[in-house]
Amino acid sequence: MKKNTITLLAYGLALMFMTTNCKDDKKPDPLAPSTDLVDAINKIELADVSLVAPQPVVVVESKIETSPQAAAVNNGIREMVTSGVVPESVRTAGSVISTALSAEERNAVRSVTPEMLAALEKGGDLPDNLKAIQTKAAANASLSAYFTKVTYPTVQGVVIKGQRTNGGSPEVADSYEGVLVSDVCLAAAEAEYQKVKAKLDASRTTQLSGVATQFASDIALLPPAEASCLSALPTKYDALRTSERETFNNTNSLLDQNQGSMDPELYAQLKTQVYIAYIQNITSLNSLQEADTLACTAKTTAGTASAEAARDANTLAVENAYTTAITAAGAARAALAQSCHNQGGGQ
Repeated sequence: MKKNTITLLAYGLALMFMTTNCKDDKKPDPLAPSTDLVDAINKIELADVSLVAPQPVVVVESKIETSPQAAAVNNGIREMVTSGVVPESVRTAGSVISTALSAEERNAVRSVTPEMLAALEKGGDLPDNLKAIQTKAAANASLSAYFTKVTYPTVQGVVIKGQRTNGGSPEVADSYEGVLVSDVCLAAAEAEYQKVKAKLDASRTTQLSGVATQFASDIALLPPAEASCLSALPTKYDALRTSERETFNNTNSLLDQNQGSMDPELYAQLKTQVYIAYIQNITSLNSLQEADTLACTAKTTAGTASAEAARDANTLAVENAYTTAITAAGAARAALAQSCHNQGGGQ
């Protein structure tokens, strides 16, 4: 009885195994994957990424504006040579300097030596007492109206003043769940996938190479531009200082010619005004030259940052396009594998 029971149980298990795991022998596994699916996977391409250019660096160049009030005084002094009359513009200038600076300060300004001025023109500093007077004069709105006005450059919205991801490759499964990779059909399916992957990899490499080429081209423009920017500054500012020096000398000469046409106090006031204006103008030019020098470098720094931002954005766009394409290829790969099996069971 026990033997019969075991025998019946064995027959029952065998019957259950056959009914749940048998395949339709009349429909064998295909030897090649679905041609429609093969066509579909081979149509997968890496999208062409339109490369973005670096954003332009926003620069507002420095500016120098001569003083209309100073020009009026110089013209007035020049007219005195023939008219012998002191114009109102000249008297006003004398009054302004006498109100802005004390007698002691005015005397100190007129005591500036040619050597001090020569040192200043070369970027040197004045003695501390004169620097303090200069600072006071520059802060006086009425007196500073007679000085040359300078506007400092800006780079990317920042005022420049003179001072003394790569996400990697997406993971794709190397095997298939529920299938045997040794199958001839599966080998053909895998070959199709690898062919498409190689195509996508090559397209990715080509597009990333284009990104690198554009970045190199963008960066290559910056050092020559900076060198050109820097090389132009000494000539520009030497000429401006020379012009200021000529104006200073001419005005002093005219004052001396007209000394007899004005009272001694006005003469001294105007001498002070001419000296303090020259000191301030040269100081402003020196500071502006330094600011422009810094701006040349700031332009390169900003241009580099802009080029890097464009490179990173372009790289990310290519990588995203690759991820999209290789993910689609992975899904098509799985579909090809499934097409290699009949649907009778064995899942």
